[in-house]
Amino acid sequence: MAEAGFYSVATGTDDLDAAKCFLCGKELDGWEADDDPWAEHKSHAGKCAYVQLGKNENDLLLSEFLSVVKQYMINEIKRLSEVAKEQVDEKAKAVQKKCFGRR
Repeated sequence: MAEAGFYSVATGTDDLDAAKCFLCGKELDGWEADDDPWAEHKSHAGKCAYVQLGKNENDLLLSEFLSVVKQYMINEIKRLSEVAKEQVDEKAKAVQKKCFGRR
């Protein structure tokens, strides 16, 4: 599974096989013994840059590896900006409620 970009995100007994792509963030669970991680990744997240390369990490050319790193950084910045926006929105609502007594 790791060769296809997945790492474990299991949090308990209900999701022991939960896995997430390090690049696109796609989470999958309910794996069957005969599931092909590459095929599952492609079928659920065909636009993932890592899937589109179709190579194991050790087989990537330097330019391909740097492309993956660049996409990871872009995705992480987007994720962090969404988290920050949610935090600002929550604080803005609290200030508005405090100042004007409404939600």
